[in-house]
Order: sequence, then C-alpha cells, then structure tokens
Amino acid sequence: MTKIDIFSGFLGAGKTTLIKKLIAEAYSGEKLVLIENEFGEINIDGGFLKESGIEISEMSAGCICCSLVGDFNKALKEVVAQFHPDRILIEPSGVGKLSDVIVAVQRTVDECPELKLNSYVTVADASKVKVYMKNFGEFYNNQIEAAGTIILSRTQKLSQEKLEVTKGDCDANLLEREVTLTLAKMALEKYEKGDYPQQAREYETDIAIADEEMKRAAEKLEWSQRLAKEGFLTRTELQADELALRQKEIKLEMARTKMNVLTNYTVIQQRATHESDVRKATRALARTKWQNKSLIRQVETEIIQRTRERDRATNRLAELNFQISKSKIYAPTNGVILYASTVQIARRRYWIRPLAVGETAVQRQELIYIPLDAGMIVELMVPEASLNKLETGMPANVRVDAFPDRIFHGRLTKIGILPDGQSASLNPDLKMYKCELECDFSDVVIRPGMSCDIELVKHAYDKVLYCPMQCVTRVNGVPCVYVQEGREWVARPVEVGLDNNRMIHLVSGVEKGDVIMMAPPVRESKDAGQKDAPPKTAKPADTRH
Repeated sequence: MTKIDIFSGFLGAGKTTLIKKLIAEAYSGEKLVLIENEFGEINIDGGFLKESGIEISEMSAGCICCSLVGDFNKALKEVVAQFHPDRILIEPSGVGKLSDVIVAVQRTVDECPELKLNSYVTVADASKVKVYMKNFGEFYNNQIEAAGTIILSRTQKLSQEKLEVTKGDCDANLLEREVTLTLAKMALEKYEKGDYPQQAREYETDIAIADEEMKRAAEKLEWSQRLAKEGFLTRTELQADELALRQKEIKLEMARTKMNVLTNYTVIQQRATHESDVRKATRALARTKWQNKSLIRQVETEIIQRTRERDRATNRLAELNFQISKSKIYAPTNGVILYASTVQIARRRYWIRPLAVGETAVQRQELIYIPLDAGMIVELMVPEASLNKLETGMPANVRVDAFPDRIFHGRLTKIGILPDGQSASLNPDLKMYKCELECDFSDVVIRPGMSCDIELVKHAYDKVLYCPMQCVTRVNGVPCVYVQEGREWVARPVEVGLDNNRMIHLVSGVEKGDVIMMAPPVRESKDAGQKDAPPKTAKPADTRH
C-alpha cells in the first residue's frame, strides 16, 4: 500500500522545512517519492536527497494544477509502477486550488487499489493570514477550507496581539458565512411568500381577462353571423370577427400555458435552487466554525509549546541516542544470517514469506537464524501415521539434490514432540513432526537450505521373498495373492511382513519362482482357494528373492 500526502501552502509558508523534518524523523526508513511542479518551493539539496534515498518527479507540464486535466493522472501511475514507493509526497502550486488536487488524486486512487490518500495538509504563515486572505481571496481560502489539517508556521513571530488579530479574522470569516446563510434563507422565503404568489396572481388575472375577452368575441361573432344571414354585413366583416375570436382563444391558451409552466416547473426549479443555496451556506458555515476553532486552537497550542520545544527536542535526542546504542545485535558466532519466515493468512489462503524490513515483531518471535558451517543437521517432516516406526539412532540414507550420484549415511537423533505449527496453519488436518538426523558431509560442501531425499531403515533383510504391494489383496479379511496354477489363477493366503510403501515382505504362502498377478481380478473370490479367472488386463509378476 502506497500512501499519498499532499502539502499545500503559499510560497514562504514553510512547506520545505516541514517536509524535511518529516523525512528525517517521521518517514525514516520509508521509500519516498517527491512530486513537485517546476515552479514549486521545495529546494532540498541533492546530498540530503541521496542520503535519504528519495526520488524526485517533476511535472513535465509545469504547474501541477495546470496538469490536472493532462498528464497528472498518468504521471502518478508511472511513479507507482517505476519506483513502488511506500509514500508519495505531493507539493502543488502555491496559487493552485487544493480541492482540485485532492479530486485529481482521489480519482487516481479509485483506479489503483494499491494507493491510499493519507492526508492533505495546508501550511499557513500565521503572520500573513490576514494579508493573504485579502490579496488572494478564493485561492487562499480554498487551501484553508479544503485542508484536512492546518499547520501554522512562523508562530514565533506571533504576539498575543497578533493572536487576537487571527481570532478577529476568524470571526469576520464566520460572520460572512452567517450573512450568506441568512441571505439564502431570506431569498427562499421571499420567493415562496412573495415572488411566486405575486406571479401566480398576475397569471390568474391574465387568464381571467383573456377568458372574458374570448367570450365577448364569441358573442360578437354570433351576432355578426345573424346579421350576415340577413345581408347587413359583408363576408369580409364576418371574417374579421372570426379572426378576432381566434386571437382571443390563442391569448387565453397562452395565459393558461404560462400558469401551467409556473406551477409545474418554474416554482419547483426556483425552490430547489434556493434550498440548495441554503444547504451550501449551512455546510460552509459549519465548516468555517470547525476550521476557525481548529486554527485558533493550533495558534494557542503552538504559542504555549514554544517554550517547551527545546527541552523536548533535547530529551528526544538523548532517548534516540540511547535506543540506537541498544538496537545493535551481535552474533555469538560466525555464520550466514537467514531471515525467519512468517505465515500470512488472507481469504483462507496461506503464504510463506521471509520477514520484511520494517515489519513489526512480537515477543519471542524468531527473527534470524545463524547456521553453523560445521556439523550440518538434516531436518525432515514426518507425518503422524509414521511416528510409530521411528526410533532414535536408526540409520538413514540421504541423497542430496546437488550430488545425485552420492548416498550419505546418517542416523536419526531427534524426534519431534509437538506437531509443527507452520504445517498446522497450512493444513489443520495434517500433523507433521519435525525430526533431525546427523549425517557425514565432511568430503563435500553442503550449504544451508539444500534439498535432499531421506530413506530411514527400520529393518534390513537378506534373502527374503518380496513383491509389489499392489499384488496383495484381502479376501474375506485374509491377505492373499493370485498365483498361476496351470492355466488358472488361484487366490492363495499369504503371511506378510514389513513394507516400504512400494514392496512388501512375503513371509509364507508362496515360493521362489511362483508367478503372481500384479492386481486382483475384477471379481474377487468369496473364499480363499476358490479359482477365478483373471481379467484380460492383468499382468503376471514374479516373486523376488
């Protein structure tokens, strides 16, 4: 997971000092990448960067804020892909909007699950807050309003009078937000109780007048039609009255349409707009209250702590020197250091990985091993079912993968008492026990961690009958092998001895030279000695002596 920290603030606010202090103290041991625009403030000498192992990435398009719609997203992804840092420090332009940078970074974080927006900080010069608010307005206020944390610098220049000035500025900013909220509420009330009812009455009046005029035009047209039938009016005069009626109908229709638009659309839109303004002003007021409280608290705290800072730094330095003197580990003997492994569990899957640099260790946790050059010990894991076959001192044959043509002889020296915890975490149903054996590797170079195959010798027999284990089957609970007698195969009971998972010792029941089947017939006999024909796929196997 790569963390992203944004440090905003105007030129001269103290971002360089803050970042250098964080790199030296808070971010020590982390792999860092600095992203700055070429007009930025950060000017950390190359020696310091080299000593701290920091990579610098400058925006090719200049100002970061100018690159938000350009290559910023691409540049951020390229930095992650190329350097794989633990933390990315971003220094945007001093006159840029912090809110735009936050949105751009968050967009990249949403696309890359390995990224996390950790913090967005604004460094403000406490002695110039009022001047910057007046001269830069929106740009400066945006950095203060959008910041998750506000750090005041140059507090050593602040007197109690300047602190009061800062409080006064905060009060003025708060008053401005309250006025904005009041005006937004008044605008909403004015529209609902004044503008809208007045406009609705005007439209209703227009509708009534248009309706009355239309009725009069209809009556006149009706009278004109009667006169035209008697021959007192011309056709032209009658058409003029018809046209006048049509005009009045259109006028009435337009008045009703205006009323419908006002009722169903305009009033909803205007009310939503005013209500949105009220909500925005309410949120801005709450945010200003919180920010003012935080700003004043930080100023008061930093003024109080100035006199204590030197003592705390001196005590901290002495403590760090003491810890450094006690953090050295001295090996008791010469050897090669091997980091211990740890088991990582996630979504029911298990990974075994070496301990990483900077990883938190717990009490009594194994961290490193120092294998001795002389007297190599062979470790092996034995399943629970095979423990009854083991005895301390039993001989073993060892084949090392690096020397495939050699067989080394050893003996079992230790049998584990408890199951191995790592194996249990990987598979709770499988219990493996760690055992050790000594082996003579005096004439070859054996290095720690080499793989080998081990064969433990329980008993050794000379001149006995044995066959593959798959030849022996049980018929009615009796171990039998199928022996060829003439042209038939007969199940013959046998007495078996030890096996090595491949071959089994035949104590009695067969003789040297008997031909037996590699596998039993498809249908096994119910009684021992009953004849049964072998399957066509069966292959004969000779007994070995």
